[in-house]
Amino acid sequence: MSVPPVGSVAAALRTAILSAAEAELAQALGDAGDAAQTSPTPTQADAAASAVSLARAAAAGRQGGLAPLFADLQQAAASPGLPAQMRAAIAQVLALRTPLDGAFTAETAMRAVSQSGLFLEAHVAQGGEPPPDLKAALLRLGASLAAAQGADAPPHPADQVPPPTRGAALAAQAVAPATLPADAEAPVVVQRLQGEVEQAVARQTLHQLASLPDGQGAAWMFELPLATPQGTAVAQFEVQRDGRSPDGGEPVPGWRLRFCVDVEPLGPVHVQLGLAGEQAAVTVWAERPEALEALRREAPALARELSAGVMLHAGAPHPPAQPPPGRFLDRTS
Repeated sequence: MSVPPVGSVAAALRTAILSAAEAELAQALGDAGDAAQTSPTPTQADAAASAVSLARAAAAGRQGGLAPLFADLQQAAASPGLPAQMRAAIAQVLALRTPLDGAFTAETAMRAVSQSGLFLEAHVAQGGEPPPDLKAALLRLGASLAAAQGADAPPHPADQVPPPTRGAALAAQAVAPATLPADAEAPVVVQRLQGEVEQAVARQTLHQLASLPDGQGAAWMFELPLATPQGTAVAQFEVQRDGRSPDGGEPVPGWRLRFCVDVEPLGPVHVQLGLAGEQAAVTVWAERPEALEALRREAPALARELSAGVMLHAGAPHPPAQPPPGRFLDRTS
């Protein structure tokens, strides 16, 4: 598979997220779908903004990290007492992890992003059968669990992963231990998984809301579950239009990619990649001293592969400025 130019990838991403935004807003406004084809009135725009704000607040109160869910899904997959349909739904979710035991190519990255759950509604709006998608798989699993439960599951305490907010510090999720006992009975498995799936879907929704156009340029936030020998880790990404000039001259249209990952033996690693015209730059922060030394040994090869300058730092990126009004403030640290 050939790798398309950055411009065409960006155009495809923009089309997808705008389609999703139009679908979300049309539903919020009670429209039949014509709102995407006409300019909204100020009243409609206010109603849409209010609907998005309410949806964001509701999802923030329910959201939880993906890592604990995947740990319990792996445990539950071996449970013989679950119905075959539920086991199949669990297998579909687990199959959407990106393996790290082989070559991680551009095609691997593109496929992982397309399956991240960010573009589900956009695919549905285009008609036809959507491709494999994490949010769709979670919704199918949630429906199967709800049917088996017969009633809403009691609230399950969410882990302290901050809600996704555009421009804020990214939060990787390390491999989590399973909370389900290996010999848990089917009703216990169903009840625990139902609460964790609801939290994961709420977090997916928050990433989609953080990716809606807001007049400050295009940006997309999403998470990718990574299959490692120790279990499932979760990397968080933000892709953003960047029109700044690196040398203070005329702005050059470009892109900025940030991501954070926490896998052993490196631990937490933060990466920022900037692309402006033909110029690229990579900045990496490693929180563990031994990880920083290992990355320094690989930096020359990385610079050659990317044809970019690579800078390495200890610790984590400086905290961003205060989020704008109406955005989340991380108080978990």
